[in-house]
Amino acid sequence: MEIDERIPMNTSERAAWIALVLTPVTVAGYLVVVVPQLAGTAVGEIGWQVPMLWSMGINFVGTIVVTILVTIVAGIGAGLRHQELETGTDERDRGIDRLGGRVALGISAAGLLAVLVLAMIEVDVFWIGNAAFLIGAIGATAGAIAQVGAYRGVLRG
Repeated sequence: MEIDERIPMNTSERAAWIALVLTPVTVAGYLVVVVPQLAGTAVGEIGWQVPMLWSMGINFVGTIVVTILVTIVAGIGAGLRHQELETGTDERDRGIDRLGGRVALGISAAGLLAVLVLAMIEVDVFWIGNAAFLIGAIGATAGAIAQVGAYRGVLRG
């Protein structure tokens, strides 16, 4: 392969990149709304549930919509270059997807222990909910990092 020859991304890799960007962005948006309330409001009175649901919904729907839009743009670009767009998945893609899932699940499962400890010591539900939310986001982001790393040859599944 020539040094200048680019390996085109397939749909699975595009989705991993989108999740890698969108998850931290939506979590940051949530934190921008909720964290300032900690300065002047008791945690039991902070309205965190609705912003969290918005963050999760935007992440979920946004990942789908952005993946579709990016795939359309990639298809147009491939057509202009007279190339075929790779949209299928093969065994490598399934292995990379499993790797990302194992990383995400491992982090989320380990973080579940922290959430259980918070519940056992009966801290405010604000902290329990936020710990679960952030651990899930960290797990999902780490899974996407593992997938992108595997696609780029940095990690092996």
